Amino acid sequence: MAVGKLAILRWMENRRLQWYFHGRGIEIGALWRRFSLPRRARAWYIDRLSGVGLEEHYPELNGKIIQPDLLADATELPFAPATLDFVVASHVLEHMPFPLAALLSWHRALAPGGVLLLRVPDKRYSFDKCRARTPLVHLLNEHDAPKPFGLRDHYEDWVANVGGLRKEVPEFEGAVDELMRRNYSIHFHVWIGQDVREIVDFTRNAWRLDWDPVFFWDARWYRKDIVVLLRRK
Repeated sequence: MAVGKLAILRWMENRRLQWYFHGRGIEIGALWRRFSLPRRARAWYIDRLSGVGLEEHYPELNGKIIQPDLLADATELPFAPATLDFVVASHVLEHMPFPLAALLSWHRALAPGGVLLLRVPDKRYSFDKCRARTPLVHLLNEHDAPKPFGLRDHYEDWVANVGGLRKEVPEFEGAVDELMRRNYSIHFHVWIGQDVREIVDFTRNAWRLDWDPVFFWDARWYRKDIVVLLRRK
């Protein structure tokens, strides 16, 4: 398949998305690849770590890191309610221990007419392919009872199904301990398009969050992630 054709298809999708962006907003966890905004839109870049911290966390990206403008927890944005014109979270939601809390925070920050752009990897086309999908009921249980959140269970799942270490080998516990010591940003949850759609529908129908899907694009042969654009009423 010609690389040029892949690039053209992705460029066409991004052009359609850009039409909905204006004013001031944020991109969370851009890391090294920011969303290309139209000239009428300006973004602050937010991360939990400073530029130096990100380079230590991801040494393979040294020299490529986008320096954050603000340091903040993605579930506790430092903005007044209804003050942002857009929020971009590309390959971020799966890194959130509590993704439902993140969605609540992002909705709260959006002004009427503001948009949230989500890009979420489809587990079938990533290093998560051997991991079990995270059901909505699991997210709700952890959201409602965050204190007993099984942090170690998630790291063990990562080491076993991404790192390829069996629990029986001596190195397993040490690998888990090291990731937890570093507070390493793993994919705590993994999904396919059907799961992401269920989460979005839940926020709208059960929680009555007043945003509507503008686009919902499942992973395709030229793009291995799920793309969702939600616009607040």
